[in-house]
Amino acid sequence: MNTNAFTQEEANQFIIECHSDLEAVRTKLVDEPGLATAFNPELNESALGAAGHMGRPDIANLLLEHGAAMELATAAMLGDRDYVRAALEADPALAASGGAHNIPVAFHAAMSGDTEIMQMLWDAGAEGPVRGALFFAVWKDQLAVARWLLERGASVEGKDPRGRSMLEVAQANGKAEMVALLKENGAG
Repeated sequence: MNTNAFTQEEANQFIIECHSDLEAVRTKLVDEPGLATAFNPELNESALGAAGHMGRPDIANLLLEHGAAMELATAAMLGDRDYVRAALEADPALAASGGAHNIPVAFHAAMSGDTEIMQMLWDAGAEGPVRGALFFAVWKDQLAVARWLLERGASVEGKDPRGRSMLEVAQANGKAEMVALLKENGAG
């Protein structure tokens, strides 16, 4: 089978599914394994990048099993310390870079729950993006990362794309410990 026997439109649709639809991704990869490397140049987003910025390790790992090339932001979301460490050793400026939609690597790392990766990014000079990653830690209920970020001056202010505060997101998700942590740090 020709692994590039799909159109850009099919690739773009697949990338949309890689944001959240594990079963659609699994089914399409059976028929067309080459979709694992799909890329939308208009959005600068790969199939793997879509799974990465949505915090979907299940979809990301499936894409990697089917030949997708690892990307730094997704490696951070997956908690792949070795990959992140090697990338930052090769080019520390990558700590402040972004993945799909230019979403900072730090935001991906916050979703992983891995404070060691957060520290790597911080030590490489990405203090601003790291502090800004609190919303992603709240969204994915990564309490240890949220505490770590708050200890480094992250703000509990701000709204998500739907206009909800961090506290409202934590409350809507029923995350009592996160709600308490945010309130302890001034969220109201």
